[in-house]
Amino acid sequence: DLIVVGSGNGACGFLGECLKHVPEDYRVLVLEEGDNFFFTSDVTHQNGWSKSYANGSAFTLHNAVTPSGKSVLSGRARTLGGGGSINYTMIHESSDWLVKQAGYDVDYWNECKKELNASLDRPDPLAAGYQTPFADFIAENAQQVGYAPPNKDDMIQNIPSLSESKSQSKRLYFFPTQFDRFGSRTNSGVSLVKWQKIKYRWNTKVVGLEMGKKSDSTGIACNGVQTINKQGVDVTYKVKKDTGRVLLCGGSQSPRILLNTKELAGNEKIGQRVNDHVCMPLAVYFVDKDKASVVGATDNYESLFADMVIDGKRDKGEAKTVVNIDFFSGDVLRLIYLISSLYLCYLPFNGFKRLMGRYPIIFKYLSNTIRMLLTAIISIIVVLGRFVPFLPRSIKVTTALIKFNASKEGYYERVGDKIILRFFEDDRDYDIAEEAINKNLAFLESNGVKPPFLIRFLFQLLTKIPYKRGRQVKRYVRNFAQKTLLSEQHLAGGCLLGDVVDKGLEDSAKTGQVFGTSNLHVADLSIVPLPRVSTQMTAYLMGHHVAKQLYSTKKNN
Repeated sequence: DLIVVGSGNGACGFLGECLKHVPEDYRVLVLEEGDNFFFTSDVTHQNGWSKSYANGSAFTLHNAVTPSGKSVLSGRARTLGGGGSINYTMIHESSDWLVKQAGYDVDYWNECKKELNASLDRPDPLAAGYQTPFADFIAENAQQVGYAPPNKDDMIQNIPSLSESKSQSKRLYFFPTQFDRFGSRTNSGVSLVKWQKIKYRWNTKVVGLEMGKKSDSTGIACNGVQTINKQGVDVTYKVKKDTGRVLLCGGSQSPRILLNTKELAGNEKIGQRVNDHVCMPLAVYFVDKDKASVVGATDNYESLFADMVIDGKRDKGEAKTVVNIDFFSGDVLRLIYLISSLYLCYLPFNGFKRLMGRYPIIFKYLSNTIRMLLTAIISIIVVLGRFVPFLPRSIKVTTALIKFNASKEGYYERVGDKIILRFFEDDRDYDIAEEAINKNLAFLESNGVKPPFLIRFLFQLLTKIPYKRGRQVKRYVRNFAQKTLLSEQHLAGGCLLGDVVDKGLEDSAKTGQVFGTSNLHVADLSIVPLPRVSTQMTAYLMGHHVAKQLYSTKKNN
């Protein structure tokens, strides 16, 4: 009855809602390019989540470049549950934003959020004792420099939504995580779905759609999905004639599948309006000795973030931009997987980085090699610290990164696998990065202490990451834009509602339906532009929304 391509956030949101409304004998098949969650759940545990970036089974790179050919280190999750199986941040885009992109009204989207959030069943992150002592320390420092504290009014069922408040340009958000008290990822997208009700094929890559005329000759239908499995065996899975549906939930892969389908490739809006968050790592600080004892493993990714709104220039018609700040703290050996993977963007050779995009296995082995070298060096320092007074016995650090939407949207090249991201093609991106870093450096330094001069000198020699405002910030932003581009792994767009797929405003049965087809739908992050915050909850919500309209709405809107 239904074939779902991909098992990521959109698929989980869709299936969680769909399976509530279909009969017991409704047959669903899910096809996943990556591994079964059973084989990747060790690195998705809270104690090992950062390992996912060095794990080829759970994470892989896009072939992403700028229009001038500069490599962008940009990737995607590849496992059951998608980004929700390796991600942390739980926050919705505002319902006002959703109305603009997908139609309906604020009350409808608030109700969808309430339904979805209730299914995820998360505790209140504002409750006393939920945040770690060090997260509370960061929040206190943020409020001292003007960030408004977390607001209960921004929460629906314990998960926050981005505020559209005009009175606060700087705000803190606390969010719940997907983990139980022992670090198991028990409440993510995977938990939304009753997997025993469906058939599931992992390590199965979709290579094409089998299209044909509808039996009544009024349009084209997707009759089946062509795949190749890990053993190299080609299999085509079919849907029921006239009543079966095919649903694309491959996230960043959905636009490419449509572009590779000759019957659909004539729509020039497929693969357009694509974007990702520019992701800029910031300075690393040592945790102060007085705070080191309270920094633990659950601080590796703090369950809070800050955002600030930067006004655009009115004479240029620039819109406001939301800048997000994420925080990471802990023993440096625990953070080493994250550091060794993301800092590969600082490699000096653009051609080599482009090679990583074309052959992701190079990224995997190189990040693991760097990780082993750094682990060896740090371990030697820690061992020597037992005998040499001025060397540390353990190294605990705190750091942060900023992320924001690139000012210009990108696109998929229509042939091949290349994705064009237009990072820093507009001077607006330079202005946003410089203003955000300059205004937050003092706050970030208040969370720790600067490393000794020699360590700081070597760190800046490699990365140009600033410890002082002004000239150091400008140099870092210029260097980042020209040589070390990194995305937040949040690719969105390419199959936008109203451009490529139907909004379903006149007929709910057509929600997410690819124009020109009768039974092919899309329900993932590709149907909306890039949200201004972390994308996980928006992707779940798109799946939930499409399923709600297709299966639970009793009449046309």
